[in-house]
Amino acid sequence: RHASEHTTTNTPRADAMPASDRTLSLPKAVSAKGGIDAWNADPNLKNLYKTMAGSCTATTVSEALDELHALLSLGHGLWAYMYLRYLFNKNLQLYYATVAAEPSMTLPVAYTPTVGEACQKFGMMPQYPRGCYVSLADRGNVKAVLEEYAKAMLPSSNGKFECECIVFSDGGRILGLGDLGAWGMGIPIGKLDLYT
Repeated sequence: RHASEHTTTNTPRADAMPASDRTLSLPKAVSAKGGIDAWNADPNLKNLYKTMAGSCTATTVSEALDELHALLSLGHGLWAYMYLRYLFNKNLQLYYATVAAEPSMTLPVAYTPTVGEACQKFGMMPQYPRGCYVSLADRGNVKAVLEEYAKAMLPSSNGKFECECIVFSDGGRILGLGDLGAWGMGIPIGKLDLYT
């Protein structure tokens, strides 16, 4: 149902469609609301996004680790998970440098065990452009869904999109939690971060 990708660049292509213009490759509930910006305009999501923006002010790995440690000091990983998702969207290089600087602390936040609860609450968190969603309703139209995502999110050279790794999931049986559908995207995202 959904896939996520990893590339080594965070520089948008000049010919790339803005991620906010995607409609086919987003979760159907997000598309029905009018896209990521409209989804995140929900008062609760808007306030969570604002909270993450205020919490994630780091410009260096040291600052990001300090902010992450502070959130983890609460004894719960969900806020730290949302912080990492925000940091990824804000600055890809800083995100991976932060994860690599202290993997024993960051990977359990980005993936297991935190990702289980994060997937249960994924639809209650702000949405970001990362991840391509394909649903049963896209039968016969999968190529268009994948092309839309690639044009918006992947760099290209010589007319070919660059992608080093793809993780697919059907959203079912996620960590023994059952079928989480589109909100199981945390698993492909977390696996990519683990593989990277």
